Amino acid sequence: MKPGERVRLIKECADSLATREHGEMQLVLQEFGFKTWDDQYLDNRDYCIASIREGTDDELLQLHAYLMGEDAGPSAPDVSDVPWADRPLRLFFSHVHEDRVFVGKVKRLMADRFGTDVFVAHDDISPSKRWREVIKAGLNSCDALLALWHPRFHESQWCDQEVGWALGRNIPVVPIRPPNFDRSAVRDGFMEEHHDFTLPDLHEWYVATRVLPVLLQDKRTHDKAFAATVEALVGSSNFNHTRSLWQHIEREPVITSDQLRRLEYAVETNDQVYKANVSGTPLPDLVKALVERFEPPAPSDPWDEPPF
Repeated sequence: MKPGERVRLIKECADSLATREHGEMQLVLQEFGFKTWDDQYLDNRDYCIASIREGTDDELLQLHAYLMGEDAGPSAPDVSDVPWADRPLRLFFSHVHEDRVFVGKVKRLMADRFGTDVFVAHDDISPSKRWREVIKAGLNSCDALLALWHPRFHESQWCDQEVGWALGRNIPVVPIRPPNFDRSAVRDGFMEEHHDFTLPDLHEWYVATRVLPVLLQDKRTHDKAFAATVEALVGSSNFNHTRSLWQHIEREPVITSDQLRRLEYAVETNDQVYKANVSGTPLPDLVKALVERFEPPAPSDPWDEPPF
């Protein structure tokens, strides 16, 4: 959410709460997850602003919807800016509210280390009509959808619709099963036809490392997933990650000049790349060989040789 939108919503929520009895004001703030203080040294409106401004976008939207009604939500964000940045691969992550913290960690990791934008819309929000347009924009423009299974996944008012939307667009849908998840507890319907994987542990790194290989194997997402793999090498955080990514890069039949420049940039700037090796060969040598393979030097013209 843009800062200007937050300012407007915070002020409108504070104006509404400040007219209520102190006990009710505290109750509403606490129930919606905002911090409150026993010693109130500000007037009611300033106190509410101080409390509300510490909340997340999601908490602010929920409070605003409760106080004002769904039609009083934020102005329609510019869908050219929301929900994606400029990373090569765009993923919509469908999940229930209980998994929001874990999914948030996946989102940050994939942005920082895997060249991937992840859009997250929490299932327990009742978005305004205009905010729903942003969710639909995300569903309409994502390259694939991830679905983190939960026993009540299909009870969510949003999750099933998000999956159905993706299936209707014929984009990859990747079900992710938590450790020890009882598959028989959830009827997958059409999801049974899609490649899934089970997490060995509920750690964001396992999701991030498994998603790219799945999408590299799908012709619908291969090109964008490979571009994300190149960016992941640029941001690699350890030697094992570098070697794992290189396995996919060295097998690629076509690599563009721009992607070759990014690989050279990784070698120049990231010590977890230029100090790494694969089967005893330094990564810089492997990148150099790859560049020469796709951009061989032009043969010399004998007539350009000096006569003596």
